[in-house]
Amino acid sequence: MKINEAVARTLRELGVQTLFGLIGDANLFVVDAYIKAGGRYIGAANEMGAVLMALGHASVTGQIGVATVTCGPGLTNTMTALIEGVKARTSLVLITGDAPSSQKYHFQKANHQELVVATGAGYEGASSLESVADDLVNAFRRAAVEQRPIVFNMPPHNFQWQDVVPERHARLVQPHRVGRVADSDELDAAIGMIATARRPVILAGLGVVKGEAREQVLQLARRLDAPLLTTLRAKDLFHGDPLNLGILGISAREEALDPMAVADCIVTFGASLNFITTALGTLVKDKRIVFVNDDPQEFGKHMVADANVLGDCASTAERMVYWLDEAEITPSGFASEPRVREAAAAVALPRPIKAPSTPKAMNVHEVLQAISRMVTGEYRLVTDGGRHMAHAWDAFHVSEPRRFVHTTMFGAIGLGLPHAIGAAAAEPRLPTVAVVGDGGFMLGGLTEFNTAVRERMDIVVLLLNDGSYGAEYVQFTAREMDPSIALLHWPDFAPVAQALGGVGVTMKSLDDLGAVREAIERRSGTGPVLIDIRLDPAHVPPSF
Repeated sequence: MKINEAVARTLRELGVQTLFGLIGDANLFVVDAYIKAGGRYIGAANEMGAVLMALGHASVTGQIGVATVTCGPGLTNTMTALIEGVKARTSLVLITGDAPSSQKYHFQKANHQELVVATGAGYEGASSLESVADDLVNAFRRAAVEQRPIVFNMPPHNFQWQDVVPERHARLVQPHRVGRVADSDELDAAIGMIATARRPVILAGLGVVKGEAREQVLQLARRLDAPLLTTLRAKDLFHGDPLNLGILGISAREEALDPMAVADCIVTFGASLNFITTALGTLVKDKRIVFVNDDPQEFGKHMVADANVLGDCASTAERMVYWLDEAEITPSGFASEPRVREAAAAVALPRPIKAPSTPKAMNVHEVLQAISRMVTGEYRLVTDGGRHMAHAWDAFHVSEPRRFVHTTMFGAIGLGLPHAIGAAAAEPRLPTVAVVGDGGFMLGGLTEFNTAVRERMDIVVLLLNDGSYGAEYVQFTAREMDPSIALLHWPDFAPVAQALGGVGVTMKSLDDLGAVREAIERRSGTGPVLIDIRLDPAHVPPSF
């Protein structure tokens, strides 16, 4: 068996169903062997796009995403995507290889390890030709344990046809995080704070989603009669529940802020309490914080809690309910207060439109709410970075948090559409709604739109086109400066989408909603649809 065949066989034995990539000297024969072994390969137009697709796939499946690129410039093109994956704590394996060892000054030679380490991703090099398969398995193990991208570096590609004998069939034992919570002083302190709180709230983060702890956390909220909030990455976890107040953070609904202002204790499960969630700490000021997490590295990372409980979210919530029952603690009654009930009822409804569209300028929120009613049934939502994103978070709701992917952990734009392609590959039966800005689409979406065409993916791209880099436009105008260098003159996107093999529709006013509805409802499900939504940059309300 050749090295390239050993790598492909190992991928298949590890259960990798979909591989994203862009081929070159270092990986083309691995990809060929993988396809011949029955794997699905999705070729990207750009190496960064390939890694972003793998991140999107991992986000919605909860499995390890897998991508491959060639050496040197192939790897350097993935730097932004790797950092996004590190900050998102997404498990991913990126397979590459070294330039030929026989040519000391090969023009594609680079120090892969130093490049990878600079991004915060992990590096796993093949220690020998015979150990390639075992080393690849170790890269997968590390990706799962460390919850970050791991770059696996194959031997120089002049060794791809070297004969090797894998020692055994590849098998990955998935690690388990802390599976329970032991009775401890910290748990006692946490329960004491919860029991004496008059107005407790419960915050669920991505850890609740990953740990499948929704029902246990919900049971605790009902036991306490406490309202529920989530971080952005756990969006819609409790959507439709009468205790739900939506997202906590700078994108929170205004109606949820009044209950938060009077709350005296916040019990967090699997949430980091970063500056976005806490609005620079203002939303948790003067409140006791109980911090539950299965990763001790998260303790004190963003906020100093009054009690840190190490344990998985499900077991900890169950343990808290048990001790509250044992102590016969009465419910707080906070969620039953009129202000909380009214806030929950308001959050369950679409956000009121404060400035309706006019013939000259459409209201982006009104447009997105109208389009959200056209996408029926279950779907995935992926949002790119930009000042439009919070409007999309508010207008669209998903059936479970893993069907929502936001792509701004690194604060970049242009990462949305590749993520959407990866998400669409994970569940082809469901449509994917990708909400992007015009700048982000041109930066990282245009080249991959045709990838969605080639792969016949059911993606509805809502391109919010204000002809500007919005955040920069806002900063110029706020200082009464000329914003012209932030204004952009793009081509007409609908014909561009059609030229790339998709469907394109232009929306200039609410009168065009009929054409938008027709394009969405009549789509074949075997290719992307792009809606070019023309907005006035001076009339896009702030997201936060």
